[in-house]
Amino acid sequence: MTTSHNPAPGTTTTPQDRDLLVYLHIPFCRSKCHFCDWVTEIPTSELLLTETDQPRRRYIDALCHELTERGARLTEAGYRPTILYWGGGTASILSLDEIARVGAALRQAFPALGGELLESTIECSPETLEPEKLAAFRDIGFRRLSSGVQSFDDKRLRTLGRSHDARQARTIVQQARDAGFEDISIDLICGFPGQPSAETREAVRVALDLPLTHVALYPYRPAHGTVMRRQLGRGNRHIDRGEQKRGYTAGAELLTGAGFDEYAMSHFGTGGLLCHSDLAYFQLRCDWAGFGSGATSVLGGRYLAHARGRLLDYNRDPLAFDEDYDLASAAIAPRMLYQSLTTYEGARRDWWEQRTGQSFDDVTGQRACRTLLDFFDSVTTVTRDGDGLRLPPGDIADAFIELQYLNSPQQGRTDLSVTAATLMG
Repeated sequence: MTTSHNPAPGTTTTPQDRDLLVYLHIPFCRSKCHFCDWVTEIPTSELLLTETDQPRRRYIDALCHELTERGARLTEAGYRPTILYWGGGTASILSLDEIARVGAALRQAFPALGGELLESTIECSPETLEPEKLAAFRDIGFRRLSSGVQSFDDKRLRTLGRSHDARQARTIVQQARDAGFEDISIDLICGFPGQPSAETREAVRVALDLPLTHVALYPYRPAHGTVMRRQLGRGNRHIDRGEQKRGYTAGAELLTGAGFDEYAMSHFGTGGLLCHSDLAYFQLRCDWAGFGSGATSVLGGRYLAHARGRLLDYNRDPLAFDEDYDLASAAIAPRMLYQSLTTYEGARRDWWEQRTGQSFDDVTGQRACRTLLDFFDSVTTVTRDGDGLRLPPGDIADAFIELQYLNSPQQGRTDLSVTAATLMG
């Protein structure tokens, strides 16, 4: 559905609850990775646009227009940005001129961004960065850099379709530190088809030799529409779930042993550092405003989205949304519940009721949510109490790994009425 809905906070939102996560989406990359589900709906001809291509130039115009128009309305409504995140795609693919233009529009839309932020993250891929860009991002106010590394094995990186090598992945971490970034995170993935657990252990060991403050270790999942998923379907590749779990466990043990505390599935931070943007999104801790093609928003009890893969539509009307749902609806609530349960605190009753304006028990009691909870009860125990719903921390990774293979080509099972693929977007 398409709407030009410009939301104001719902009646359940009080002034002290007006904290806002501001997310900017950059839907361009240097390559189309074989495992990534975020780019499956995006035509390669759009994904690989360069700064000289007219559709990308029009996209920057449209993004700046959306920022200034919607940002002004949100500021007038009393929202105060506390978290800033530029993601993608590849946010760091922007040129210096594009960075300056978008940064100026952002400051115009949200004058309060000049104050102290709880977190400000720029998401990058190593091959797209150099010292000049790092300095430009620091000038905007970014203090946290998150780099999609995935692996430190050059052969593995080639099979994944990545555009960088292991040397670039290591170099960018040190360059970010030299540029003054205080919080540096990398993403690693374990359990790719044919990947032994020893490779995951080695990747984590390499990471621990770098000046990092945060590591995300994600179990690979066979997402629909990806090259790897099709290879699994043809029987060309195979995943050993036991080996994936061993790899995750070994990596987690190395990280926690080195002082990186796990506070949610796949998330490890030093010295009490958390990824506030992920937790805000996963747990509905605050409203968020997403700008750009492929971005989503949660505002005033509504879930609003610019659909992925519709760049030209977005360029024509960046103020129109392709999706507009009640956040508590059966179309959205199960996905939110899925995300919340990956965290140690789980789905918090108070945050859910603030965001949805409805009873937590009514929302999570919908059939699709009950089906998800029934699955988790079959592999572990869901705690249900006055605080909300959560899984035992030690069982979260195992339970979610099991869930993501319920309808994989190797399993052939589709016994959940809401499949893992639907829940994971």
